[in-house]
Amino acid sequence: MPKVRGAMVLHAVRFVRETYGPEAHERVLKRLPPEHWGTLLGPVREASWEPVADLVAYMEIARALLAPGDPDFFRSLGAFSGRLERESAGFKPLVADPSTSVRMAPTTWRSFYDQGHVEVKMDGPLEARARIFGFPASEALCERRVGAWASLVSYAEMTATAEELACGRNGSPFCEVRVTWTPAPARGGGDPRSAPGRGPTGRT
Repeated sequence: MPKVRGAMVLHAVRFVRETYGPEAHERVLKRLPPEHWGTLLGPVREASWEPVADLVAYMEIARALLAPGDPDFFRSLGAFSGRLERESAGFKPLVADPSTSVRMAPTTWRSFYDQGHVEVKMDGPLEARARIFGFPASEALCERRVGAWASLVSYAEMTATAEELACGRNGSPFCEVRVTWTPAPARGGGDPRSAPGRGPTGRT
C-alpha cells in the first residue's frame, strides 16, 4: 500500500482545527471508517510513513462534513501544508529558487512519498512542468498537490501558481502539473525584472 509522510497527515489535521475550530477534527474522526482509525487515532510523527488511503479518507470526510460543495477545499488544505513545509529547516534549501526547486524535485518527492517518481523540466526561466508516475491519483491527492506545490515554491520576490494539465484519474499514464512564477511588484512600483543588475528571479 502506498504511504506518505506523517507530516502530511499532521498538516491536514492542523488545517481542519485551525480553519474550522478545534472540535472539527473530532467530528471528522467520528465519521471516519474503522479501517482508518489506526493512523488517525494513533501517534503520528512527522517522519513516520502512513497509508495514503488514511489521509485521503480523512480529507474527503473533512470536506463532506465541513465544507460541502467547496471546490477549493483540497487546494486550500494543500496551500496550508505547503507553507508549513516551506518554513521547515529541512526543505528551505530544496526550494530556494525556481531552478533549485526543479533540480531538487525528485528529492522533495521522495521526502513525502514512498512510491512513484517525478520528472520535471523547465519550459522557460519562470515556468516548469512536472509529471508524476507510479502513484495513485484521486481528487483529494491531486488537488492537494496543486495547492501545496504553488505554496511551497512561492517566494517573497515572486509568486507561484500551479495547474493540473493531465491526471491519472482521466486515463493519463501520469499526472502533469504546470508551475508558473510571477515576479512581485517592486517596492514603489515597477517590475523587479527591470531593476538594474537583476536576473529573472529578482536576485543579483
